[in-house]
Amino acid sequence: MSSPLSHNVGEGAGGEGHPRHPNHLSATTRVNVLSALKPASGRGGKASQAFAFLLPTGLLSLALVTSHFVLLSGLLVGVGLLRSTRQQLGPLVVSLSAASGLILLGLQSGTWDYAAPLAGAGLNSLSFGLLLLALLLANGGVALVRGHPPQSDALFSLACCYLLLRLYSLGPWNLGWLLASLLLGAAVALAAAWQGAGAPSSATGAWQTAYLNGFILTGAGLGSEAGIVLAGYGLLLLPVVRLGFSAAPTPHWRYWLLCAALPLSAPFIMAWLAVAAALAGGLTLLAVSLWAAALLAALPVARLAHGQHQGQAQDEDSAAGRSAGQPHRGLHHYNILTGVGLSLATPFMLPGLLTPLAAQLQGGLTPFGSLELWPWAGLIAFNAARQPVATLPSIALIALMLILAALCWLGLRLRDRT
Repeated sequence: MSSPLSHNVGEGAGGEGHPRHPNHLSATTRVNVLSALKPASGRGGKASQAFAFLLPTGLLSLALVTSHFVLLSGLLVGVGLLRSTRQQLGPLVVSLSAASGLILLGLQSGTWDYAAPLAGAGLNSLSFGLLLLALLLANGGVALVRGHPPQSDALFSLACCYLLLRLYSLGPWNLGWLLASLLLGAAVALAAAWQGAGAPSSATGAWQTAYLNGFILTGAGLGSEAGIVLAGYGLLLLPVVRLGFSAAPTPHWRYWLLCAALPLSAPFIMAWLAVAAALAGGLTLLAVSLWAAALLAALPVARLAHGQHQGQAQDEDSAAGRSAGQPHRGLHHYNILTGVGLSLATPFMLPGLLTPLAAQLQGGLTPFGSLELWPWAGLIAFNAARQPVATLPSIALIALMLILAALCWLGLRLRDRT
């Protein structure tokens, strides 16, 4: 007695009563048999993928709420082991670097708790350098140096940025640490924006993420209230940008919401915060560099919004490869609404969320730059002498950003003609 499946296979392969070896089955029959097994394996695969994501996320969340150096280090290394494979050891290297910095901090201070009065005594250049190295590696720094699209680890990038910013609660950074963070952050932002301007459209999301990570590190290196606000806003914007460039294909005009050349979009406000924070700190050259990075980063996004694509073959391959793993279209709509809300709610988010964050780290911050909410001017940035250096909106800054948008449009027109 034969089963229906074996009967159908025998007929499809060589006729009734003449079953063939599986290797001799027709292509159509093989596909039908495999497709019958696919739903069961798909459900198991989705469950394992969800578990592989939720377990490291839960462990990292537990790590970030603890203040004990040993427990925090152990959880970081555990998550690194979970997310690493023989071919991909990056998460493990990141976790070991961050854990080494924390353990060294505890050994030098003689205490193992962030809240201990003498915890800041163990902060030295080596422990700071290890935490900074962990952040750069988590953000895909090795690939960026090689000129490849940096694939940053979202979980470890957030965790390492938190660890670096929390060092301000132990005391002020010395000038060498501030300078290193500023230079590296600006270099990452400029390099990512420059390479992303001419990269294939399929890599735009990776370059935009690296560009934002550079702005976040620059904000941390400013060591001021305005810098912490910049870093905090960047951390809120990162998930919107990640999902916006990895979601299912959408009408091209929606990419304008992710473009720094569109006035009052979330990336536009991010660029304004970066320029204003640099001006408030008296770093004019840094402000010009960050404005140039924002212009370069706006070009590839504007091309996508304009319906232009570089590396069309690569885009098609990327779309085919991502089709099975893309988020639901409804989730993409929520992401768009989140981006719009993030930009419109900035004046209310500043006193309610970002300024309290800076207040928690006030013991280690410098007075060189602050951001405040004024009813008639929106956001206004002050320097150390309490002199206003930038407002949102203001005539000068609007003119500067309109120049950015005009240059972006001019670049698109020149590309059309060539």
